[in-house]
Amino acid sequence: MAGKKNLISPKWIEHVSWNESKVLVNLLRETIKQSPEYTEESLITRDYESKLYQHYDQQGYWIDE
Repeated sequence: MAGKKNLISPKWIEHVSWNESKVLVNLLRETIKQSPEYTEESLITRDYESKLYQHYDQQGYWIDE
């Protein structure tokens, strides 16, 4: 995904291949490409997290708080 930074929850990572420098997730590449934009200047707020989790059709970790 060169050029754009994408965030995913560490909980969604299935495997890390250090030899190949790859992170494997059970998400479609197109879904990741269309995820809410993230920049290094962005703050990760609950609103941003909500949009991210909704985009990936995942339940937020904060739901059970």
